[in-house]
Amino acid sequence: MPPTQPPPVLMLEPLTPAQIRAYLERIGYVGPTQLTPQTLRQIHLAHLLRVPFENLDIHWGRPIRLERDFLFQKIVRERRGGFCFELNSLLAAALQGMGFSVHLLSGQVSRAVHATRTEPDGHFGPECDHLALQVNCGNEA
Repeated sequence: MPPTQPPPVLMLEPLTPAQIRAYLERIGYVGPTQLTPQTLRQIHLAHLLRVPFENLDIHWGRPIRLERDFLFQKIVRERRGGFCFELNSLLAAALQGMGFSVHLLSGQVSRAVHATRTEPDGHFGPECDHLALQVNCGNEA
């Protein structure tokens, strides 16, 4: 299935320099911030290791908000986690603020293990069911 453009609501403003400093502190990253593949890998790993997957707001019936400042407050200031749209949106805003070129990608979750005949193709969830990022570092993606 060809990739699609994410909904416009997912186009976030980049984090401000002050927010980037707080974000890097939140993820425990103290390394270089040059726009290199190595920096990107290290920031991505720190984000993965220090910001948990969390979907409590969904279970509590709270509205899901994807605005930059709301995500910053929840994940950085309150030290909570989030689900893919929240985590990847904040990571995208941080990387954009640092100068990386970031593209948001719509994803579908493979359900091959739990496929049923009631699903249209039997293997994938609905389109825009996951958010992934494509980050470019010079000539590398």
